[in-house]
Amino acid sequence: MKEAHHWVQGNKGLKVNSCSYGSPRVSSELPDCSMPLTFDSYNYCSLGCTYCFAYFFKTNNPSIKNNELKSVNTKNLIAALKGKPKTTQSKSFYKHFYKRKFLLHWGGLADPFCNFEKKNQIGLPLLHTLGELNYPTLFSFKGDAIFEKPYMQVFEKYANQHNFAFQVSIITWDAELAKVTEIGVPSPQKRIEAIRELSAMGYWTILRLRPYIIGITDKHIHTLLEKALEAGINAVSMEFFAMDGRANVGMKTRYDWLAKILHVEGGAKGLQKHFHALSPSERGGYMRLNRLVKEPYVKTVYKFCVDNGLVFACSDPDFKELNMSGSCCGMPDKYPPNKLLENWTRNQLTYHLKEARKKYHRTGKRVKLLFGEVYNDESYFDEKKFANDHPSVVGMDYAIRSNLTLRLILQRQWNNLRSPANPRNYLHGQVMPINELDVDGNLIFEYSPSEYEKYWGDEGIDLSI
Repeated sequence: MKEAHHWVQGNKGLKVNSCSYGSPRVSSELPDCSMPLTFDSYNYCSLGCTYCFAYFFKTNNPSIKNNELKSVNTKNLIAALKGKPKTTQSKSFYKHFYKRKFLLHWGGLADPFCNFEKKNQIGLPLLHTLGELNYPTLFSFKGDAIFEKPYMQVFEKYANQHNFAFQVSIITWDAELAKVTEIGVPSPQKRIEAIRELSAMGYWTILRLRPYIIGITDKHIHTLLEKALEAGINAVSMEFFAMDGRANVGMKTRYDWLAKILHVEGGAKGLQKHFHALSPSERGGYMRLNRLVKEPYVKTVYKFCVDNGLVFACSDPDFKELNMSGSCCGMPDKYPPNKLLENWTRNQLTYHLKEARKKYHRTGKRVKLLFGEVYNDESYFDEKKFANDHPSVVGMDYAIRSNLTLRLILQRQWNNLRSPANPRNYLHGQVMPINELDVDGNLIFEYSPSEYEKYWGDEGIDLSI
């Protein structure tokens, strides 16, 4: 907690030092991501959440250690959005994304409305442009700069367009518990108020129940869900807390504090031991608790969504099949108020896994998943420039890396049964390879229903939605 407080206080009032931060980017999570056009206005976040996965990656970055706050060059980005890109990179993004108004996900590794935005207001002119262009945008946030008058005025002005959507991160209704887990973050009640105000304007709003931390989130889950429903949410998106097998000094101090909150003996080591024992080894060093551990918590949220007509979404690879839309962030498959909000890709695992589950529970047929159907027609799959940002290219010779495309990376993961990103391993057996290859020699996977699907069905829970 002391370390997280130091992070928040050390970044308080920090001014932007450079407008050279490279964003947007194509997310490395594109195998199952509906919105791989991900964007952050700053190179890091001012908030001190003790569970933050982005903190681990970014505190190993020299610019973070030097306390250098960078932002995007909003002038160049606005020019690109308007069809006048000025750099080679922005020309590629315009060609594959902006020109077709592909949905922009703002808030991938940093909060768009944290204290940095309060101080620097880098995002404000961009908000105006996105509104003027009727550009579809999903904001993921928990910061309270959004309540500032200039921001609310933008959202009120363009409310009739419905081109914005919002997912608000809340992990517990208990304000005191949140205060010691999410350092420097507005209270859960304040964040619910953000949902209420944005929903009242007519926007699509999502309770972002991520990360769901067993021992924290479940204590007040029913109250949180009810309060979010009263505030007007349209969807719930959940994902469970996971641990990286590696950890720098700062991350270990945060894990020590989390272990104390969760009453786990041994601090960070005890917490890692717990996750190691209960996480499937085929997923590699990023430890996610297994399906059996998480099932009762998923059941509670899924049933709540079914009973209240909400879209259930699951970003966690376990229970990803239960998604009610092809977007694990909880965006709607169909959105009549503004069809541009439907403009996210269906060429990814989440959408096809969801369709396979629905077909199985409606017809009893087990659907086959083919590489060419799951990763079909997306031009950015074949753009070599985007592959350079993928973590799998680290350590590769330049000659090999320069000829890689995202499609080739996806294909290698699909066919490598030892890869943590292989569909069988990543989804922990929810799809299984069969003794058959497609015309291009790729593995073919088949939907493999889990045991829970039978007894949930026997209990009357509708799994065909």
